[in-house]
Amino acid sequence: MMNFAQRAWRYITRTKVKSLLLILTFFVIGNLVILGLGISEAAQNAKVLTRKSMRAIVSYELDTDSFYKYADGLSSSDEMQQAYANRPKVEEDEVSKLANDSRVKAYNFNVSMNGTSDGFDNVPLGNETTDDNGNVISAMGYTSTNIKVTAGSSLRTIELTEGTISVVSGNYYTQANIDNEDAVCLITKELADLNGLSVGDDISINLLDKDSMKNAETQGIDSAKMKLNLTICGIYTTKADVDRNADDYKWMSASDSPKNTILMPMSTYITWGKQAFAEQYKLYYSGLSDMTSYTAENLINDNTTPSSAIYLLNDPLEVDQFVSDHTGELSQYMWLNADNATFKKLARPLDTLNFFSSIIVWIVVVNAIIIITLVTALSMKTREYEIGVLLSMGTSKMKIVTQMFLELIMIAIVGFSLAVASGSVIAGKVGDLVLSYQTTSDAQYGDNKGDTNYYFTSSNNYFTSITQDDMLAQYHVKVSPTLIMEIYLLGAGVVLIAIVIPSFMIMRLNPKQILLEQG
Repeated sequence: MMNFAQRAWRYITRTKVKSLLLILTFFVIGNLVILGLGISEAAQNAKVLTRKSMRAIVSYELDTDSFYKYADGLSSSDEMQQAYANRPKVEEDEVSKLANDSRVKAYNFNVSMNGTSDGFDNVPLGNETTDDNGNVISAMGYTSTNIKVTAGSSLRTIELTEGTISVVSGNYYTQANIDNEDAVCLITKELADLNGLSVGDDISINLLDKDSMKNAETQGIDSAKMKLNLTICGIYTTKADVDRNADDYKWMSASDSPKNTILMPMSTYITWGKQAFAEQYKLYYSGLSDMTSYTAENLINDNTTPSSAIYLLNDPLEVDQFVSDHTGELSQYMWLNADNATFKKLARPLDTLNFFSSIIVWIVVVNAIIIITLVTALSMKTREYEIGVLLSMGTSKMKIVTQMFLELIMIAIVGFSLAVASGSVIAGKVGDLVLSYQTTSDAQYGDNKGDTNYYFTSSNNYFTSITQDDMLAQYHVKVSPTLIMEIYLLGAGVVLIAIVIPSFMIMRLNPKQILLEQG
């Protein structure tokens, strides 16, 4: 081993010009490979780091794009109305099945309604006014609902798990409360303090505002069925609040404030909703029954069926696999929304960089193999006499091939080492310039709005809001230890392939014939 290694080193030092040219070749190849791999790695890392910074949220909901495309393509208006009135909904058995996945940390399966407090006051939002009769007028100019009721069937809620809400008195409603359809609820500490309420007290919420409730009574509609009577089982605090600096703050109603949100079991809410929304249908829709296919049952289902189930996974990097694993199990026109359309749109410059840098690396590697193979083959032709002497001395052909491999690998190590030193300096600057050019070029094509579903669902409140600037801020081209290892392994592979092909020339050589021809 030591013998042919020494011969390899002596040959390198003896043919200085050739060795320097090969070192320069490997130096250039190394720099290009470092730049390509560095940009590719930086692009991938930026996407991973951005995904890690996002909440691991997946929403099970109606795929409105595909469903509306189907419904709008129906031949008659009656069929179209029927399709919209009976559109697919979130099925509770599918919700439960997804929730049992070990990757699910918590989930929400909720439905909400806005109502009006009866006998107690809401926590003021700060943008209200009062009319001459003492009625609170919202910023939109009319008396509005002031309480939000959120009914759920999950005890492993996202807010409890993340600590957004905490029960400070009493307890959260239990599975027994859900199974028995108990009329219990939780209210916020602010709402309790404002009205002097405590655990065990009763509260009532009207489905409609005061004027509408009175109007219902005058029309002979049983307004009592639209009154939700609950007993407080717990009081909670919430970290959530309205953003008073938001553009839409001046248009908000009190029911938009998390401080005015009442939590209750969904089973109880559904039972109450069947009668409450049936009465509401009589008030607003019954006279239109001959003009539309929208029925009381449709109104009940629309207001008592959750539009989505929201899942919080253990790890943001598990989101894509979770979606992939369960997509084939869902009902028609339902989907798992991980907000990937937005993520992919924002990541488009990075994906383009990754694609072209990978192509550059492959082009450089293929050309490197061709060039080094050609140089090696020509070198072997000029060294036939040396090879013949070694063969006549009993040196095996494999050792001769190994010697030449060592010659190239030593030169490659020097060239790549110099490339690592220079690449560490230029990779970051060139990578930033390339990204700047790519983002500028990408911007000319606009937002490509077709990539994203522009509709509101409850899941929109849970997805992490990110911008392209947030993602690109994670992009940093640097020569990491892993990247250095990849470069040396790649170099070894190039040298190995470049030696294997010309080595067949050596395998065909006969030492006696070589010496006779050279003599």
